[in-house]
Amino acid sequence: MALQMLTNVSVAFIYQEASFKSESISQTYLAESLEILDDQEHWILIRQEDGYEGWVARFFVVNKPENWDGHNFYHHGAPISWVYQSPDKQSETIRDITLLSKLPVLENQGAWVKVLLPDGLSGWVENNPRIPVASPDIEQVIQTAFTFLGTQYSWGGRSPKGFDCSGFVQTCFLLNGIQLPRDARQQALVGKPVDDAYYHWAVGDLIFFTERSENITHVAISLGNGDFIHASGFVKLNSLNPENTSLYLEKYSKFFTKTIRIL
Repeated sequence: MALQMLTNVSVAFIYQEASFKSESISQTYLAESLEILDDQEHWILIRQEDGYEGWVARFFVVNKPENWDGHNFYHHGAPISWVYQSPDKQSETIRDITLLSKLPVLENQGAWVKVLLPDGLSGWVENNPRIPVASPDIEQVIQTAFTFLGTQYSWGGRSPKGFDCSGFVQTCFLLNGIQLPRDARQQALVGKPVDDAYYHWAVGDLIFFTERSENITHVAISLGNGDFIHASGFVKLNSLNPENTSLYLEKYSKFFTKTIRIL
């Protein structure tokens, strides 16, 4: 079995090269399992749970304990929260935590749950679990997307602390039981092509754009009738339908490339 590490902070950036001066390409969240591909003095080349590869600074990760996977896990459901020293918001904070994190459960106490952190510390988080998805539902994907309206754009981001366009799409689908690739150009290879006319697009289709490149550079989630939600500056609504004057931006019509259907 490949050696693994765990992310030990709420969100850590993944880099193209083993340097903070290189491009940030993704994020890893608290307690995500990371497969070790290469090990340098201050940097680890890892493969994330979605198959994405890149470099993470060593001080953001710890070795994965042997018995880690044998626990019952608490799957965090709030966008951004704190882990406290005691089941009391007035107590000392130990770490912040975001969506998608899952931590071993040590104890339950009313509205609080005691969890184990990757470095062996323990603390209390308000009990706000993420409800498991029984089966993929595109309407639920859209509801999830709307909960992130206004969240800022962050290159390489895939968390409530900041999304890039494909990280936003990947997270919305992942929270509803659908694993998509990390990058927009990879996501464009999944699913079935849809007619280019926007009035043929269903809610939940993925809309792709190409700007200043031969490769796809942007992705959005269709809301039907040419409207879409995406991360650009921040998570917001826009449209390819000229009749929707409040949301229409001509540049997106110029850069439109293709649309695919996931479900």
